[in-house]
Amino acid sequence: AMISLLQENSFLRRLAVSRGLVNGILLGGKNTGKWDSFGWVDGTAWNYTNFVSGYPANGFGDCLAMDTTDVAGKWINFGCSANLPFACARPTDYSSMHLFNCSKYHRQNHYQIFTPGFPYDASVPCDFFLKVDAGKRVETEILLVEANECCDHLVLYEGSLGGKVIVNFTGEESGGNTHKSSSNVMKVSWMPNGGYNVRGAMVT
Repeated sequence: AMISLLQENSFLRRLAVSRGLVNGILLGGKNTGKWDSFGWVDGTAWNYTNFVSGYPANGFGDCLAMDTTDVAGKWINFGCSANLPFACARPTDYSSMHLFNCSKYHRQNHYQIFTPGFPYDASVPCDFFLKVDAGKRVETEILLVEANECCDHLVLYEGSLGGKVIVNFTGEESGGNTHKSSSNVMKVSWMPNGGYNVRGAMVT
């Protein structure tokens, strides 16, 4: 994995720990010649670093690893022959993520909506109001929810104000759960209490 933002680093560390990878993971960085000069192997701009104090250290290796036992996900240079797990980036199309604004009614069909800051910052609350023609019902598909179980929630409501709760998600959900309103309006509320180190939600 190549890392260019603090949010990416935090997400990768949280992902590793959630998968039981508590002894470190390899990153996609490598020495570029001088012992303290590193770069990403795919050519991504080297514009963010998170080294442990004193690293990179001369003679410790030409590859990069993240210390996942450290809450900050600090980096060290490491031998390239080390038998450590690694994470690969999978290209994802988030091109439609800015089509919807909070606190407005939306009538488009078959578009994806994303919580503000997705997938790097889930700290901003938001209400999406989905509306279809009178006599029809709103149907949503939950593509992904990633929330801290202690504090963050994605809640679907009947109508726009004071409606019945259709479903309340927290933790991790994926796989395309579908939910229908009983009227032509549904409110989709992202309610974080911190939103730390999680992506938020993606709904269509």
